[in-house]
Amino acid sequence: MIYLFAKPIYIFVMALVLAILEVQIEGGKGWAVNLPTWRPKEHKWYSQFYKKVMSGKEMTGYHLSMFSFVFLIFHLPFFSGASWSFAEELKVWAIFFLFVVVWDYLWFVVNPFFTIKDFKGDHIFWHGKWIGNWPSDYWFSCFISLLLAIIVNFFFCPEYIIEWFIMFGVFIALTFITKILIKKFKPEWE
Repeated sequence: MIYLFAKPIYIFVMALVLAILEVQIEGGKGWAVNLPTWRPKEHKWYSQFYKKVMSGKEMTGYHLSMFSFVFLIFHLPFFSGASWSFAEELKVWAIFFLFVVVWDYLWFVVNPFFTIKDFKGDHIFWHGKWIGNWPSDYWFSCFISLLLAIIVNFFFCPEYIIEWFIMFGVFIALTFITKILIKKFKPEWE
């Protein structure tokens, strides 16, 4: 039972640390706007593909590296003795899609250059498409994550959907707690 909560807490802390790290790197300028990072020419096929998959976001070496690094971390258990299977791979993808939403949102929560009131389409150019109060990327990622969890639950592991909803709930609860704590203790940058 403790494992059901330890895993999402650990993954949340990982998202929080990465969000804080990215704020230290990017400051108030999101999507690596001011970073000296590789940016492929827009006419390249891989740049166009990335832009389609990422809702119009520019491909940067920084983001490609960060996403790859996180994806490799999520696969570390398979190289540390855990058995790989198709079902376990789908679980990794399901968690990864939830993780990127939490990680991205926490960037806004912990960033001293933003407030949650600024979490709107007109303040965040890299999230160009919004559905209600959330970027369309968030909705899409959560949908894909849930869909993968349903597939795992239906075909491989009948209890997995419970684990997924526990993870989802823990992420929401810890994000809410983080928002409260940051509001009270948010550091100011000079």
